[in-house]
Amino acid sequence: MATSSGRDTAPRQYHSPARQRQAEQTRARILAAAREAFRSRGYAATTVEAIASAAGVSAKTVEAAFGSKRAILAALVDPLATAGPPQRLVNQIRETADPRQRLRLVAELTRHVYEAAQPEFELMRGAAYVAPEIAVAAGQVEARRRDNQTRLVGWLSERELLRADLDPDEAADIVWSLTSYDLFRALVTERAWPADRYQAWLGDALARYLLRP
Repeated sequence: MATSSGRDTAPRQYHSPARQRQAEQTRARILAAAREAFRSRGYAATTVEAIASAAGVSAKTVEAAFGSKRAILAALVDPLATAGPPQRLVNQIRETADPRQRLRLVAELTRHVYEAAQPEFELMRGAAYVAPEIAVAAGQVEARRRDNQTRLVGWLSERELLRADLDPDEAADIVWSLTSYDLFRALVTERAWPADRYQAWLGDALARYLLRP
């Protein structure tokens, strides 16, 4: 009959802040290399191996970090993927209790994301119809955006700040429409609105359509 040593033999998880920082830095290098490669060579001509070489890592490291080239494209338009103004704005949104200020920050975040990654959004917008892989990436981005909007609407609804004549699903549809890349493109790129004007208009529109008087 076997006896127990009395010690816990289950493997212990080890979380090293230094290792986590190194992983974050590696992801940032991969994303920077991918962004440069996609913009200079095009998505189709860029391989995972080329991204890895430019980032100074192995192709296996790229695949371990993101899984696929399609996932890298989706990450490039994610405000949480890299440090900078979008990530700081996400943190501010989470910490802000005032609903109008929160919506103004959402408008500012929307502007920053589209400005910073406009070539990637153009790629997804134009190629999604003919390239299934890019269509999947675009779908992932929209699903993530919809999840964020649902959480925003849920936050307003829980605090009884949402307009009484709106159900949460309809409210999420409104946020989804107003914060879409196509609307940003129509106003800022095609109609030449200054980005500041777009941001101010979007913040006001979100408050007007969502909040109780």
